Amino acid sequence: MSGIIPQETVEQVRTATDIVEIIGQFVRLKKRGRNFTALCPFHAEKTPSFSVSPERQIFHCFGCGKGGNVFTFLMEHEKMSFVETVRHLAQKAGIRIVEKKGDDRSREEIEKLHYAQVVAREYFRQTLYADKYREPVLRYLHEKRRLTDQAVEFFQIGLAGEEWDGFLNYALKKDLFLPELIQAGLIIHSEKHDKYFDRFRQRLMIPIFNLSDRPIAFGGRALKSGEPAKYVNSPETPLYSKSNVLYGLNFTRQSIREKNEVIIVEGYFDLISLYQAGLKNVVASSGTAFTPAQARLLARFADTAFLFFDSDSAGQNAALRSIDALYDAGLEVKVMIPPPGDDPDSLTKREGLEGLMRIYGGARTFLQFRTEGIDIKQSGLIAKEKLIKELAELAAKINDPTRRELFLNEASERLGLSRDLFRSAAGGKSSPTRKIPDIKPPKKIAEIERDLLALVMRYPEHLEAVRQKLHFEDFQEESWRKIFSVMLTLITQYETISESALIDLLDDTELKIKITSLAALDFPVTDPALMIKDHVNLLLKFKLERIIDTRKAELKVAEEKGDSDKARELEAEILDLIKRREN
Repeated sequence: MSGIIPQETVEQVRTATDIVEIIGQFVRLKKRGRNFTALCPFHAEKTPSFSVSPERQIFHCFGCGKGGNVFTFLMEHEKMSFVETVRHLAQKAGIRIVEKKGDDRSREEIEKLHYAQVVAREYFRQTLYADKYREPVLRYLHEKRRLTDQAVEFFQIGLAGEEWDGFLNYALKKDLFLPELIQAGLIIHSEKHDKYFDRFRQRLMIPIFNLSDRPIAFGGRALKSGEPAKYVNSPETPLYSKSNVLYGLNFTRQSIREKNEVIIVEGYFDLISLYQAGLKNVVASSGTAFTPAQARLLARFADTAFLFFDSDSAGQNAALRSIDALYDAGLEVKVMIPPPGDDPDSLTKREGLEGLMRIYGGARTFLQFRTEGIDIKQSGLIAKEKLIKELAELAAKINDPTRRELFLNEASERLGLSRDLFRSAAGGKSSPTRKIPDIKPPKKIAEIERDLLALVMRYPEHLEAVRQKLHFEDFQEESWRKIFSVMLTLITQYETISESALIDLLDDTELKIKITSLAALDFPVTDPALMIKDHVNLLLKFKLERIIDTRKAELKVAEEKGDSDKARELEAEILDLIKRREN
């Protein structure tokens, strides 16, 4: 059962929370006027359209339309329930909450999966320090991996032992059940033998965390020689999508944001070694080709990505496979190349931070890396064509026109080829630029209703004057009618309104987005009272028009029926309404 938190407590938690601080943990916010902007974490984009208002404590994306307050952001981004989100923020703010019982089955299932991962991490940590394993495994970590006890503790490294069902039996005692453990990717069912057993055995266990520092999956590194798979990772689950996650980002995002640079390595231990040595702005791709989603995730924290893969051909090919996604996300790309025969982990063990910084400082631009050793004059026509097209397509992915021109200049200079060849290969096209639509004066009644609500949200002290003139049923657009009704409820209960509080009182996702779209409207206001009064008068005038049209229709019916008394009565009323409309 999920708890229900009293509205007064929700309000207290929201008031104590700064949305800029919270969202700033997930995206790189830049101050723009009164608001902060960033690349949207909910859809792919190259030009920032995601806005956070510290004044209103809401966010809104002008690109995809998503919006809400600090609660809805965490619920959407971190897949947390509302109750879970309030608990999380209450803990940060030092607020004690008392919950009532409630029921939310879908969120309860997600929370159970989170709990299963926590129990698994607890079990693997205990197993690592069990008498049977402690000495040999720690010796391996200290001598082979050169990890300190502090690093083992910080990254919460554990161990899956030899038993086939050690974790299974442990988890069953922790109020977890087989379906949940299978869905969490921790237990496997053998249909042949109709038995259940642990997914991970005889492996070092490295927990993978989301950006809220919650374990969502594991990477298991084989300890026993001869294993067909050196690494076994958790499968895809409702909590874990490998293509959307970067290992270590929860630990390193602050350093990445501060340096505005990120080093990308392939493996878990590559990252752990660099971090332990003191180079902390690093993430790991977990050995897979870099995905567009991962690239967009990094673009929220840094402008430049340094690829630091193995020195062998496989590592360098992995670097090349990552380029497209990184450029497409708007990142500048450089390449760090370790000495022959080395990888980031082995280099760090041998040379420490000094060696790392030498490679870091000597990073090459992607064009230097890609064109090194190429004698374009000795290349055949097909080889030349392929390279020109490859670089032209990359240039087209660079959204900033200045950077795009510099990229093409460097490419033409390094290869000794004309710029026109690259333009021709790209089809003469340049990357599209985003046009910010102008806000036009309202022409339809729905727009008048929209602007009135936006004004009232910005100047809530005038809501009482509006309430004296308008009823929520006077709004023609259903969504605006519902929002105005909630405004009236909120002002009655709390004597004030805010966009964030309105969002909490609405269950409809579309209405929540409407709230943030209202708050995002920005038009000049010199006299809010007069502007609100003008909008109210326009709505009242339209209301009279509707009543007049209705009475005219009734008059026609009365005349057709020959009801002269009713007709005279309606004629008098219509004349009176027309006079009121003209005044």
